[in-house]
Amino acid sequence: MGGRIDCYLDIASFYSYVAFADLVPNLDKLQAHGVHVEFHPVLIAGINNLSGNKPPWVIKAKAKYLSGDSKRAAERVGRSGLAFPRDFMSMALTTSPLRALHYIKANYPRATFLATMEIMFKKFWTPPHVNLTQDDKLTAVLAEAVDGSGKLLFTADDVSRIMAGREGMKDAVKAETQKAVDLGAFGAPWIWATNAKGEGASFFGSDRFNHIYAHLGIPFHDVTILPPSKLEGKSTADKSTSEAATAMQPLELTLIVAATRNMGIGLNGSMPWTGLRREMRYFARVTTRLPPQAAQTPGAVNAVIMGRKTWDSIPPKFRPLKNRLNIIVTRSAPTAAPSPSISITEPIRVSSLEQALKYAQARAVARVFVMGGAQIYEAALRLPETRRVLLTRIEQEFECDTFFNLHLGGGDTGTEGWTRRSRQELEEWTGEQVAEGGEEEAGTKYEFQMWEKTADGEDSRS
Repeated sequence: MGGRIDCYLDIASFYSYVAFADLVPNLDKLQAHGVHVEFHPVLIAGINNLSGNKPPWVIKAKAKYLSGDSKRAAERVGRSGLAFPRDFMSMALTTSPLRALHYIKANYPRATFLATMEIMFKKFWTPPHVNLTQDDKLTAVLAEAVDGSGKLLFTADDVSRIMAGREGMKDAVKAETQKAVDLGAFGAPWIWATNAKGEGASFFGSDRFNHIYAHLGIPFHDVTILPPSKLEGKSTADKSTSEAATAMQPLELTLIVAATRNMGIGLNGSMPWTGLRREMRYFARVTTRLPPQAAQTPGAVNAVIMGRKTWDSIPPKFRPLKNRLNIIVTRSAPTAAPSPSISITEPIRVSSLEQALKYAQARAVARVFVMGGAQIYEAALRLPETRRVLLTRIEQEFECDTFFNLHLGGGDTGTEGWTRRSRQELEEWTGEQVAEGGEEEAGTKYEFQMWEKTADGEDSRS
């Protein structure tokens, strides 16, 4: 095997973001197969002009189709909550941020370049939508950009150099855009894949990776229809296959969090509010209680996933949280996967949220809860396994320096793609009796809520 993938994309191209989000998590696997991936920032407006193509939104039927398809595509790569900016036309000529990306690519580590591109994509496509064509907005985004650990990517001097260095990248953006057109591009993302034999082939769009990997000779799982859990009239072997497939279905993730109206969750490493003992008991019961289908299974248990700082914030006498499998995500975790036979009285340490999910699935836990902190929540919100948020809405405002990266409104509305469920549905799922209109404790009013991710922004039950 071996080969190369050249991906030409623009931050003003929605499907470029989808392709980027699909490729980046697979970079290590592709590298292991000897395939190098290179990302090339290009100007989609230039591609359209040079190729004679028209933007999709000028065709009414295509624009209508893309309004739904874009949501499906974003959900597939764990990027719910994306939306088209209302002032898209004023934001779409991304020459300035593209030049900045080229400067960063030429002068900083690859990881910094990729992290910056992700941030620019997110700022462009996530409400309230930052207009990166404006120098002050671009400067602010670069100054605030952080990596996965929360460390700033750039110093103030770095930001000044990047902004000043854009002029020298004018020809780079132009040359890369022309190269894409020379390779046949008429839109973005445009992907040129070269296999180990030196054979190149072009692919357009964010949903061609099965064809790309087939061209490269890389083993992969394509779309496969699984049998239903019960097959009447089938053989025992068929039923066993079906049951095994059902047992290995991806786990659902439930995020459980207490947050203010502006989604504040912490201050100086701890909760800004105190004295909510009933709320804490609610958390303990909900994360411990097994769903009805698992209640009679010997050894069944729920799992709680948390970051190392959240673990450290729990008083030693209360940890691990009893009667639950405690999984801690920490960079200091051993590289070897922990044994599924470890007792739940011992905390499990893993190096990533993905590894935590694999361990939970191998352990066949009943329910999986993510309980913080902010970085773990943010990572979980990007995963397709995330299904719901159990929110304790703190009705008073507290000073906070840490926030939950998903806005859930006070009524039934929140970030697009999320819907608040009724009190009855909350009670049915949690097994709790919830007071209508909320509760008050230690002078603080709060309300228990349940929000669920919906398919394409529509009610998943319809």
